[in-house]
Amino acid sequence: MMVFVLPRLLPVVLLITLPPSVSSSGTGSLLLCHPRWFLFGQRCLSFYPVWSSWRDAIFLCSQSGGDLVSIHTPEDLQFVAQVANTSTPVWLGGYEEQQNGSWFWTDDTPFRISSWISGPKTAGAAGACLEMTPNGGELHSAPCEELKFYICSMKASSDVIKSTEEQPEAGMFTSVPPTHSSIVPGVDLFDVLWSKSDALPEEILHSSTFLRELRSGHVTEQCYSSFMQQEALYLTRVRSTLEVLIRNLEETDDIRPLLLDTLKLYSSTKLRLLASRPPQVLHYPLQLYHSVVLEEPVYWLVALSARPCLRYFLAQELLEEPLMSRSMTNNFYQEWSKDSLNEVTWINRYKKVIKENQDHMDVFKAINIFREHMMAQKAFYKALVCSSEEGKQ
Repeated sequence: MMVFVLPRLLPVVLLITLPPSVSSSGTGSLLLCHPRWFLFGQRCLSFYPVWSSWRDAIFLCSQSGGDLVSIHTPEDLQFVAQVANTSTPVWLGGYEEQQNGSWFWTDDTPFRISSWISGPKTAGAAGACLEMTPNGGELHSAPCEELKFYICSMKASSDVIKSTEEQPEAGMFTSVPPTHSSIVPGVDLFDVLWSKSDALPEEILHSSTFLRELRSGHVTEQCYSSFMQQEALYLTRVRSTLEVLIRNLEETDDIRPLLLDTLKLYSSTKLRLLASRPPQVLHYPLQLYHSVVLEEPVYWLVALSARPCLRYFLAQELLEEPLMSRSMTNNFYQEWSKDSLNEVTWINRYKKVIKENQDHMDVFKAINIFREHMMAQKAFYKALVCSSEEGKQ
Protein backbone atom coordinates (compact mmCIF):
# COMPACT_ATOMS: atom_id res chain seq x y z
CA MET A 1 0.00 0.00 0.00
CA MET A 2 1.26 3.47 -0.79
CA VAL A 3 1.88 5.64 2.25
CA PHE A 4 1.41 9.36 1.76
CA VAL A 5 3.86 11.53 3.65
CA LEU A 6 2.39 14.95 4.41
CA PRO A 7 4.60 17.77 5.72
CA ARG A 8 3.07 19.93 8.43
CA LEU A 9 2.26 23.25 6.84
CA LEU A 10 1.79 26.48 8.72
CA PRO A 11 -1.42 28.35 7.88
CA VAL A 12 -1.13 31.77 6.32
CA VAL A 13 -2.17 34.45 8.83
CA LEU A 14 -4.09 37.28 7.28
CA LEU A 15 -4.66 40.71 8.75
CA ILE A 16 -7.49 43.13 8.25
CA THR A 17 -7.19 46.88 8.53
CA LEU A 18 -9.79 48.37 10.80
CA PRO A 19 -11.17 51.92 10.50
CA PRO A 20 -8.70 54.66 11.51
CA SER A 21 -10.92 55.85 14.34
CA VAL A 22 -8.54 54.20 16.81
CA SER A 23 -5.25 56.04 16.80
CA SER A 24 -2.83 56.61 19.65
CA SER A 25 -0.37 58.88 17.89
CA GLY A 26 -2.46 61.15 15.70
CA THR A 27 -0.23 60.35 12.71
CA GLY A 28 -2.65 58.09 10.92
CA SER A 29 -1.61 54.97 12.82
CA LEU A 30 -4.19 52.22 12.31
CA LEU A 31 -4.75 49.28 14.60
CA LEU A 32 -4.88 45.81 13.05
CA CYS A 33 -6.53 42.58 14.17
CA HIS A 34 -6.64 39.09 12.74
CA PRO A 35 -9.85 38.12 10.94
CA ARG A 36 -12.69 37.39 13.37
CA TRP A 37 -10.91 39.12 16.23
CA PHE A 38 -12.60 42.15 17.78
CA LEU A 39 -10.77 45.41 18.32
CA PHE A 40 -11.22 46.90 21.80
CA GLY A 41 -8.96 49.78 22.77
CA GLN A 42 -5.40 48.64 22.17
CA ARG A 43 -6.29 44.94 22.20
CA CYS A 44 -7.76 42.34 19.87
CA LEU A 45 -10.10 39.77 21.43
CA SER A 46 -11.50 36.52 20.09
CA PHE A 47 -13.89 33.97 21.58
CA TYR A 48 -13.04 30.30 21.15
CA PRO A 49 -15.95 27.88 21.73
CA VAL A 50 -13.43 25.10 22.28
CA TRP A 51 -13.45 22.89 25.40
CA SER A 52 -10.21 23.21 27.32
CA SER A 53 -8.73 23.30 30.79
CA TRP A 54 -7.44 26.68 31.94
CA ARG A 55 -3.77 25.79 31.44
CA ASP A 56 -4.39 24.28 28.03
CA ALA A 57 -6.35 27.40 27.08
CA ILE A 58 -3.26 29.49 27.88
CA PHE A 59 -1.21 27.31 25.55
CA LEU A 60 -3.81 27.45 22.78
CA CYS A 61 -4.05 31.24 23.03
CA SER A 62 -0.27 31.45 22.77
CA GLN A 63 -0.45 29.47 19.50
CA SER A 64 -2.52 32.35 18.14
CA GLY A 65 -0.01 34.88 19.43
CA GLY A 66 -1.98 35.95 22.50
CA ASP A 67 -2.97 35.16 26.06
CA LEU A 68 -6.14 34.60 28.02
CA VAL A 69 -7.98 37.89 28.33
CA SER A 70 -7.67 40.15 31.38
CA ILE A 71 -10.27 42.70 32.51
CA HIS A 72 -9.73 45.88 34.49
CA THR A 73 -12.83 48.06 34.17
CA PRO A 74 -16.62 47.59 33.99
CA GLU A 75 -16.35 48.47 30.29
CA ASP A 76 -13.84 45.64 29.81
CA LEU A 77 -16.19 43.21 31.51
CA GLN A 78 -19.16 44.32 29.41
CA PHE A 79 -17.27 43.99 26.14
CA VAL A 80 -15.77 40.61 27.01
CA ALA A 81 -19.22 39.30 27.94
CA GLN A 82 -20.54 40.44 24.56
CA VAL A 83 -17.68 38.77 22.70
CA ALA A 84 -18.49 35.44 24.37
CA ASN A 85 -21.68 34.61 22.50
CA THR A 86 -22.66 31.68 24.72
CA SER A 87 -24.31 30.74 28.00
CA THR A 88 -21.42 28.38 28.77
CA PRO A 89 -18.87 29.69 31.33
CA VAL A 90 -15.59 30.82 29.78
CA TRP A 91 -12.04 31.03 31.07
CA LEU A 92 -10.38 34.38 31.64
CA GLY A 93 -6.71 34.91 32.44
CA GLY A 94 -7.03 35.22 36.21
CA TYR A 95 -5.61 32.69 38.65
CA GLU A 96 -5.35 32.50 42.42
CA GLU A 97 -2.01 31.97 44.15
CA GLN A 98 -2.57 29.01 46.46
CA GLN A 99 -0.09 30.12 49.10
CA ASN A 100 -1.53 33.54 49.91
CA GLY A 101 -4.84 33.62 48.04
CA SER A 102 -3.84 36.60 45.89
CA TRP A 103 -5.12 36.87 42.32
CA PHE A 104 -3.00 37.56 39.22
CA TRP A 105 -3.42 37.93 35.47
CA THR A 106 -1.37 35.76 33.13
CA ASP A 107 -0.47 38.84 31.05
CA ASP A 108 1.20 40.40 34.16
CA THR A 109 -1.14 43.39 34.29
CA PRO A 110 -2.29 44.50 37.79
CA PHE A 111 -5.20 42.53 39.24
CA ARG A 112 -7.61 45.01 40.84
CA ILE A 113 -10.99 43.25 40.63
CA SER A 114 -10.76 40.73 43.48
CA SER A 115 -13.96 42.15 44.99
CA TRP A 116 -15.86 41.29 41.79
CA ILE A 117 -15.31 37.55 42.17
CA SER A 118 -18.24 35.59 43.63
CA GLY A 119 -17.94 32.26 45.35
CA PRO A 120 -15.57 30.86 45.86
CA LYS A 121 -16.26 27.54 44.20
CA THR A 122 -14.25 24.59 45.43
CA ALA A 123 -10.80 24.64 43.86
CA GLY A 124 -9.41 21.46 42.34
CA ALA A 125 -6.00 19.88 42.55
CA ALA A 126 -4.72 22.32 39.94
CA GLY A 127 -5.80 25.37 41.94
CA ALA A 128 -8.41 28.07 41.33
CA CYS A 129 -8.81 29.99 38.09
CA LEU A 130 -11.18 32.71 36.91
CA GLU A 131 -14.30 31.95 34.92
CA MET A 132 -17.00 34.27 33.63
CA THR A 133 -20.67 33.57 33.01
CA PRO A 134 -21.27 35.61 29.82
CA ASN A 135 -25.04 36.05 30.24
CA GLY A 136 -24.68 38.15 33.38
CA GLY A 137 -20.97 38.86 33.46
CA GLU A 138 -20.53 37.17 36.84
CA LEU A 139 -17.01 36.15 37.82
CA HIS A 140 -16.27 32.99 39.81
CA SER A 141 -13.27 31.01 40.92
CA ALA A 142 -13.34 27.47 39.55
CA PRO A 143 -11.08 24.39 39.49
CA CYS A 144 -8.48 24.98 36.77
CA GLU A 145 -8.77 21.44 35.38
CA GLU A 146 -12.43 21.87 34.36
CA LEU A 147 -13.16 22.17 30.63
CA LYS A 148 -14.64 25.46 29.45
CA PHE A 149 -14.63 27.78 26.45
CA TYR A 150 -12.17 30.70 26.57
CA ILE A 151 -11.36 34.18 25.26
CA CYS A 152 -7.94 35.06 23.88
CA SER A 153 -6.44 38.54 23.77
CA MET A 154 -3.45 40.08 22.04
CA LYS A 155 -2.06 43.56 21.50
CA ALA A 156 -3.35 45.25 18.37
CA SER A 157 -0.58 45.95 15.88
CA SER A 158 -0.28 49.23 14.02
CA ASP A 159 0.41 50.33 10.48
CA VAL A 160 1.47 53.91 9.87
CA ILE A 161 -0.24 55.36 6.80
CA LYS A 162 1.02 58.54 5.29
CA SER A 163 -1.34 61.42 5.79
CA THR A 164 -1.38 62.06 2.03
CA GLU A 165 -2.80 58.60 1.35
CA GLU A 166 -6.53 58.08 1.11
CA GLN A 167 -7.94 56.81 4.40
CA PRO A 168 -10.48 53.95 4.37
CA GLU A 169 -14.03 54.96 5.12
CA ALA A 170 -15.46 54.12 8.52
CA GLY A 171 -16.88 50.62 8.56
CA MET A 172 -14.85 49.53 5.53
CA PHE A 173 -12.36 46.67 5.66
CA THR A 174 -9.29 46.15 3.54
CA SER A 175 -7.45 42.86 3.67
CA VAL A 176 -4.38 41.17 2.32
CA PRO A 177 -5.58 39.04 -0.62
CA PRO A 178 -5.55 35.37 0.43
CA THR A 179 -3.24 32.95 -1.31
CA HIS A 180 -5.08 29.76 -2.25
CA SER A 181 -3.44 26.62 -3.53
CA SER A 182 -5.65 25.41 -6.38
CA ILE A 183 -6.94 21.90 -7.01
CA VAL A 184 -6.45 20.11 -10.32
CA PRO A 185 -9.52 20.61 -12.56
CA GLY A 186 -11.87 17.64 -12.42
CA VAL A 187 -10.54 16.40 -9.06
CA ASP A 188 -12.68 16.51 -5.93
CA LEU A 189 -10.93 18.06 -2.95
CA PHE A 190 -12.65 15.56 -0.67
CA ASP A 191 -10.92 12.68 -2.47
CA VAL A 192 -7.59 14.47 -2.05
CA LEU A 193 -8.20 14.82 1.70
CA TRP A 194 -8.74 11.09 2.02
CA SER A 195 -5.81 10.09 -0.20
CA LYS A 196 -3.43 12.22 1.87
CA SER A 197 -4.50 10.50 5.09
CA ASP A 198 -5.45 6.97 4.04
CA ALA A 199 -2.49 5.40 5.87
CA LEU A 200 -3.97 6.47 9.20
CA PRO A 201 -7.20 4.42 8.97
CA GLU A 202 -5.09 1.34 8.15
CA GLU A 203 -2.97 1.98 11.24
CA ILE A 204 -6.08 2.38 13.38
CA LEU A 205 -7.59 -0.84 12.03
CA HIS A 206 -4.54 -2.91 12.91
CA SER A 207 -3.54 -1.25 16.20
CA SER A 208 -6.87 -0.86 18.03
CA THR A 209 -7.57 -3.55 20.61
CA PHE A 210 -11.24 -2.55 20.53
CA LEU A 211 -11.47 -3.29 16.80
CA ARG A 212 -9.50 -6.50 17.20
CA GLU A 213 -11.90 -7.77 19.85
CA LEU A 214 -14.89 -6.53 17.86
CA ARG A 215 -13.96 -8.35 14.65
CA SER A 216 -13.06 -11.53 16.52
CA GLY A 217 -16.52 -11.67 18.04
CA HIS A 218 -15.07 -11.63 21.57
CA VAL A 219 -15.66 -8.02 22.51
CA THR A 220 -17.01 -7.73 26.05
CA GLU A 221 -19.92 -5.59 27.13
CA GLN A 222 -17.55 -3.53 29.30
CA CYS A 223 -15.24 -2.84 26.37
CA TYR A 224 -18.07 -1.94 23.99
CA SER A 225 -19.77 0.30 26.55
CA SER A 226 -16.48 2.11 27.26
CA PHE A 227 -16.03 2.86 23.56
CA MET A 228 -19.60 4.08 23.10
CA GLN A 229 -19.43 6.27 26.19
CA GLN A 230 -16.17 7.92 25.14
CA GLU A 231 -17.52 8.61 21.68
CA ALA A 232 -20.77 9.99 23.08
CA LEU A 233 -18.90 12.28 25.47
CA TYR A 234 -16.81 13.59 22.59
CA LEU A 235 -19.81 14.22 20.32
CA THR A 236 -21.72 15.92 23.13
CA ARG A 237 -18.93 18.47 23.57
CA VAL A 238 -18.58 18.97 19.81
CA ARG A 239 -22.32 19.60 19.73
CA SER A 240 -21.90 22.54 22.14
CA THR A 241 -19.19 24.01 19.92
CA LEU A 242 -21.41 23.63 16.86
CA GLU A 243 -24.29 25.40 18.59
CA VAL A 244 -22.16 28.51 19.07
CA LEU A 245 -20.71 28.41 15.55
CA ILE A 246 -24.09 28.00 13.87
CA ARG A 247 -25.53 30.86 15.93
CA ASN A 248 -23.08 33.22 14.24
CA LEU A 249 -23.86 32.11 10.68
CA GLU A 250 -26.05 34.04 8.30
CA GLU A 251 -29.44 32.46 7.65
CA THR A 252 -28.63 32.41 3.93
CA ASP A 253 -25.29 30.59 4.30
CA ASP A 254 -25.45 27.49 2.08
CA ILE A 255 -23.45 25.45 4.60
CA ARG A 256 -25.84 26.14 7.47
CA PRO A 257 -28.42 23.39 6.70
CA LEU A 258 -25.78 20.64 6.78
CA LEU A 259 -24.34 21.98 10.03
CA LEU A 260 -27.83 22.09 11.55
CA ASP A 261 -28.47 18.47 10.54
CA THR A 262 -25.11 17.46 12.02
CA LEU A 263 -26.10 19.21 15.23
CA LYS A 264 -29.36 17.25 15.32
CA LEU A 265 -27.44 14.02 14.86
CA TYR A 266 -25.16 14.85 17.79
CA SER A 267 -28.15 15.85 19.92
CA SER A 268 -29.70 12.39 19.99
CA THR A 269 -31.26 11.11 23.20
CA LYS A 270 -28.50 8.56 23.71
CA LEU A 271 -25.89 11.31 23.83
CA ARG A 272 -27.87 13.61 26.11
CA LEU A 273 -28.00 10.94 28.81
CA LEU A 274 -24.25 11.22 29.35
CA ALA A 275 -23.13 14.19 31.43
CA SER A 276 -19.79 12.87 32.67
CA ARG A 277 -16.61 14.90 32.32
CA PRO A 278 -14.62 13.82 29.24
CA PRO A 279 -11.56 11.72 30.10
CA GLN A 280 -8.07 13.04 29.40
CA VAL A 281 -7.86 11.16 26.09
CA LEU A 282 -10.63 13.37 24.66
CA HIS A 283 -8.95 16.67 25.50
CA TYR A 284 -6.70 16.56 22.42
CA PRO A 285 -9.50 15.84 19.89
CA LEU A 286 -11.63 18.60 21.41
CA GLN A 287 -8.82 21.15 21.45
CA LEU A 288 -8.07 20.60 17.77
CA TYR A 289 -11.09 22.78 17.02
CA HIS A 290 -9.04 25.79 18.19
CA SER A 291 -7.45 25.99 14.74
CA VAL A 292 -10.82 25.60 12.97
CA VAL A 293 -13.49 27.69 14.68
CA LEU A 294 -12.23 31.03 13.33
CA GLU A 295 -11.94 29.69 9.78
CA GLU A 296 -14.61 29.79 7.09
CA PRO A 297 -17.50 27.36 7.84
CA VAL A 298 -16.52 24.96 5.06
CA TYR A 299 -13.39 24.09 7.06
CA TRP A 300 -15.64 23.09 9.95
CA LEU A 301 -17.11 20.49 7.62
CA VAL A 302 -13.62 19.26 6.75
CA ALA A 303 -12.93 18.68 10.45
CA LEU A 304 -16.30 17.02 11.07
CA SER A 305 -15.92 14.69 8.08
CA ALA A 306 -12.88 12.82 9.43
CA ARG A 307 -14.85 10.73 11.92
CA PRO A 308 -17.57 9.40 9.53
CA CYS A 309 -14.93 8.67 6.88
CA LEU A 310 -13.00 6.56 9.35
CA ARG A 311 -16.08 4.74 10.66
CA TYR A 312 -17.24 3.83 7.16
CA PHE A 313 -13.77 2.64 6.14
CA LEU A 314 -13.44 0.44 9.23
CA ALA A 315 -16.89 -1.09 8.73
CA GLN A 316 -16.11 -1.94 5.11
CA GLU A 317 -12.80 -3.55 6.03
CA LEU A 318 -14.31 -5.64 8.82
CA LEU A 319 -17.17 -6.84 6.62
CA GLU A 320 -14.69 -8.10 4.02
CA GLU A 321 -12.95 -10.41 6.51
CA PRO A 322 -13.73 -14.17 6.50
CA LEU A 323 -16.92 -14.98 8.36
CA MET A 324 -15.14 -17.55 10.54
CA SER A 325 -12.97 -14.82 12.05
CA ARG A 326 -15.84 -13.50 14.16
CA SER A 327 -19.24 -14.37 15.49
CA MET A 328 -21.76 -12.77 13.15
CA THR A 329 -24.40 -13.19 15.84
CA ASN A 330 -22.51 -10.85 18.14
CA ASN A 331 -24.97 -8.04 18.89
CA PHE A 332 -22.22 -5.51 19.53
CA TYR A 333 -20.63 -6.17 16.15
CA GLN A 334 -23.99 -5.93 14.38
CA GLU A 335 -24.88 -2.64 16.09
CA TRP A 336 -21.48 -1.03 15.48
CA SER A 337 -21.36 -2.12 11.83
CA LYS A 338 -24.87 -0.85 11.13
CA ASP A 339 -24.15 2.56 12.67
CA SER A 340 -20.83 2.82 10.82
CA LEU A 341 -22.27 1.95 7.42
CA ASN A 342 -24.90 4.65 7.91
CA GLU A 343 -22.08 7.18 7.88
CA VAL A 344 -21.92 7.00 4.06
CA THR A 345 -24.93 9.33 3.92
CA TRP A 346 -23.02 11.98 5.87
CA ILE A 347 -19.85 11.43 3.84
CA ASN A 348 -21.73 12.09 0.62
CA ARG A 349 -23.29 15.25 2.01
CA TYR A 350 -19.97 16.61 3.28
CA LYS A 351 -18.33 15.74 -0.04
CA LYS A 352 -21.01 17.56 -2.03
CA VAL A 353 -20.75 20.81 -0.03
CA ILE A 354 -16.94 20.78 0.03
CA LYS A 355 -16.88 20.23 -3.74
CA GLU A 356 -19.17 23.21 -4.24
CA ASN A 357 -16.77 25.39 -2.25
CA GLN A 358 -13.39 23.93 -3.18
CA ASP A 359 -12.49 26.64 -5.70
CA HIS A 360 -12.37 29.12 -2.80
CA MET A 361 -10.51 26.87 -0.35
CA ASP A 362 -6.86 26.53 0.56
CA VAL A 363 -6.01 22.93 -0.31
CA PHE A 364 -3.08 22.65 2.08
CA LYS A 365 -5.11 24.08 4.95
CA ALA A 366 -7.94 21.60 4.28
CA ILE A 367 -5.50 18.66 4.10
CA ASN A 368 -3.92 19.64 7.41
CA ILE A 369 -7.27 20.01 9.16
CA PHE A 370 -8.54 16.66 7.91
CA ARG A 371 -5.30 14.89 8.80
CA GLU A 372 -5.15 16.41 12.30
CA HIS A 373 -8.66 15.24 13.07
CA MET A 374 -7.88 11.80 11.69
CA MET A 375 -4.83 11.74 13.98
CA ALA A 376 -7.14 12.61 16.86
CA GLN A 377 -9.31 9.61 15.99
CA LYS A 378 -6.19 7.45 16.02
CA ALA A 379 -5.36 8.65 19.53
CA PHE A 380 -8.97 7.99 20.54
CA TYR A 381 -8.92 4.36 19.36
CA LYS A 382 -5.43 3.70 20.70
CA ALA A 383 -6.29 4.94 24.20
CA LEU A 384 -9.10 2.43 24.68
CA VAL A 385 -7.44 -0.84 25.68
CA CYS A 386 -9.76 -3.82 25.52
CA SER A 387 -9.04 -7.50 26.08
CA SER A 388 -11.16 -10.60 26.09
CA GLU A 389 -9.36 -11.47 29.31
CA GLU A 390 -10.32 -8.22 31.07
CA GLY A 391 -13.17 -9.86 32.91
CA LYS A 392 -10.79 -12.38 34.44
CA GLN A 393 -8.32 -9.82 35.75
